[in-house]
Formats: sequence, structure tokens, C-alpha cells
Amino acid sequence: MKQKTRVIAGVVGVLALIALGVALRMGIAEEGPRWHPWDGPALVRDLDEVVTDTLRVLVLRDALVYEERPKAATGLEYELLQRFARKHKLKLKAIAFDHPDSLLLALWRGDGDLAALQAVDRDDWKGHFAVSDAYAATAPVVATLRGDPRMQDSIAHIEASVDSVPRAWASPFADPDYAFHRVLQKPAAVPSVSTEEELLIGVVAGTHPAAIISAMRAGYEAERFPILEFTDAMGPPQKLRFAMRASSPLLRKALDEWLNDDHEEEARKHIIHAYAAEIPQQGALRARRMKGIRRDSISPFDDEFRKHAASTGWDWQLLAAMAWKETRFDSTVTSHQGATGIMQFMPGTAERMGLDSSSHMGDHINAAARYLSRLDLLWLRQVPDKEQRLRFVLASYNAGPGHVIDAQRLAGQLGLDPARWDGNVERAMLLLAKPRFFMRPGIKNGFCKGNQVFLYVRGVLAVHRQLKGR
Repeated sequence: MKQKTRVIAGVVGVLALIALGVALRMGIAEEGPRWHPWDGPALVRDLDEVVTDTLRVLVLRDALVYEERPKAATGLEYELLQRFARKHKLKLKAIAFDHPDSLLLALWRGDGDLAALQAVDRDDWKGHFAVSDAYAATAPVVATLRGDPRMQDSIAHIEASVDSVPRAWASPFADPDYAFHRVLQKPAAVPSVSTEEELLIGVVAGTHPAAIISAMRAGYEAERFPILEFTDAMGPPQKLRFAMRASSPLLRKALDEWLNDDHEEEARKHIIHAYAAEIPQQGALRARRMKGIRRDSISPFDDEFRKHAASTGWDWQLLAAMAWKETRFDSTVTSHQGATGIMQFMPGTAERMGLDSSSHMGDHINAAARYLSRLDLLWLRQVPDKEQRLRFVLASYNAGPGHVIDAQRLAGQLGLDPARWDGNVERAMLLLAKPRFFMRPGIKNGFCKGNQVFLYVRGVLAVHRQLKGR
């Protein structure tokens, strides 16, 4: 009987904790003063102790804070704090968290000395946590899918889903009292997502129609995700800071003095610019078209394209479109990765296709046609639709089949269709530039600059359509 009573009491206790957590997240504490998990006496550990020990920085796993890569760690706030540690000759240790609540609780318990989570000055932290002077300021923007005639699920109007535009728990704009301008007339939704990066990935993967993120993040991610577009600023900027316990005044003073040092301000501008450039102006997704082509001729090599396409069953205008996209028909081009010839073969692939320094233009075009046939056979079973399979073939030609297989596998993990490129595997390909995806178990070929593959496939197909429609 006693054991049964203890079990019931334990269940009730767990339910109470869950209810309390829900209440904290929803801000339900109107009946009295809000309880914080960091209530109680503050731990006293200040700069004088840190100097003799280690500066322990609690970091949020986020590209603009801290990101683990193979044999390295990057992140805007992490790199700034590395400079602070070097200035004061401090040994620095990063301790990573996935959620800001866990990070703050660890800071209060004394598991760390500084918190890097793109913090802002918050009223509910008064008396418990202190924040440094600002290292930067950023305004909110809304990210959506760009208008894309190839995809019926593209988001054309933010206004239609204004009530569902989410912001992350760790967003600088998560305060329910933050006033958004223009479109966002109502408080934005706060889902169970920790960081803005996770939200943005949700838009890319199709699980969110839109996301509120900082302009700084939009500048950082715009090139990586050409599928996205961003609004103008939707509200006033928030100042980004570092957080610490209020019982660490010496640490705060040292950090503020460092942040306001003229030399450091200049260095900080360069670091911030490297992470967050200006958001590029982007219209609807459209590929570059060939200019100056005649009705009777595409290039000086049309006969070679016709000859070798006929022997392999490919459309000669597709080969011409690939050559134009790769080199603009210049056989002397060598890419920064070492690809050579009019069809841009990497050295290893060139050797497998029988090409060497004595090979002429026709040999390269013939090798490209034969390589397309090999890739088509590779994807034949997995992608039975001919039009979709052509996209997998072109992507494999550009990035290598290993990266495309990784993208297909990742698409399945994300609930996307692994047999369809448009709007599915092409989105997963974009995500292979992010460590949280290319370092996943089962992803065997590592980092891939997916935006180049994404644009290459679209570019070749657009030029091919143009040539067919002459």
C-alpha cells in the first residue's frame, strides 16, 4: 500500500512539474509573482576566480552563437568571446545546450560564467541575471519561400498566415510585449522550437510557412538558401548582449570595457560582417538565359554536340545547355576545385571517363554524354519518373552522386519525397551545407555547397527550355 502511495505521489509530482513548465512557457502567472527556476540565493563566482580557473561559456547550438564542425567550432558569439578570453589571458571552455531554458538554469546553478544565446535586456531577469553592453543590434524580418512557378506550395503572401508566423524561444524578439510593425499586428506565435535557425530550417523543409528571424540571420543564410526571401524590417532593432549572473559585477565590467574598446569595436565589425552581410535583393526565382543566340546556331561546337548526343541518346541541346552553364563554351576554364574542359570534369572523373591532356573538345563532350548515361542508369530504379530523374542526373553531374544520395536520404528523414527532386530532394540538398545535417549518422559524404547544386539544376533546365523553344 505504501509503495502504491509513493507511486501515485510520484506521478502527481511529475504532472505538477509538467504543468509548471507549461505555465512558465505560456506566461501563465497572473495570479501572483512569477516563479523562476533560478529563484534562490545567487552563486558568487566572479572574474577573480575565473582568472585562476577557466572561463566557462554556456552556448546555444546555433550558427550565430556556437556551431560544432569536424575538428573545429565556429559561431559569431563564440568567436567574439574567444577574443575576450585572449585579451584577459583566460582559458575558455564552451558548454553547449539545445534550449535556452536549460542554458539559463545551468548558468544560475553555477555550471558556467557567461551565457551566449543572443540575449537581450529583459525585465524578468532583473536581480538574477545581468547583461553586457551590446555588441550589435538587429531588427526582425520574416522569411518565406520565394515565389516559384515550379512549386504550387510557394508562399506568396505573408498576410494570409499572419497568425501562424512563429518566432523561436531564443529569438531576440520573443518578448510578448515586443511591438511588430506593419504586417504583424498581433503577437506572433511561439512554437516549441529553440532557435531561429531551427525555424528557418523548418521553412526550407516545408514544415513552417514563414518564420520571424533577425536581419542578421537573414544576411547570414540568404546565400545558403536561395529558396527563401525576406521582408524589410518589421519592427525596431534589439541590442544583442551576453548574459551572466548578477552576482558577477567584475566579469560584467571587464566585458563592457572590452566591448567599448575602439580597437575591438573595429575588429568586431569585421567579424560580424563575415557572418552577416547585407540581405541581397531577391525577386522571383528565375535562371539566367543565354543571350545573343541565333535561330540556326547555339555555339561554335554545335556539330560536336549533335554528333555525340546522337550516339548516346541524349538531346544535343541539353549537352549545349550544360556546357554553357559550366564554362560559357570556354574549354580553357579551370574551376577553383580543379575541374577542366568545356564540360568541367574533375580529375578523378575525367580519368575514369578516359580523358587526359591529349583529349580534344569532342572527347570531352562525348565523355559528358556517356557519363550522363551512367548516372541515368544509377537513378533508374529509385526515380522512375523520367523528368524527375533528369534532375537527379544533373545534380549528380554537378556535385557527384554521393552528395545527391545523401540529400535523398536526408529528404526521407525530413518527411520529403526522396523520389522527387522539385520541392523535395532539392530542399534537402540545401541543408547539406549545415553541420547539423551533414554530420548526421548515415550522411556519408559530408559538407556540400547545396545552393550551387540547386541553382545548377534549375539553370541547365531553364537554358535547355530556352534552346528547345527557339
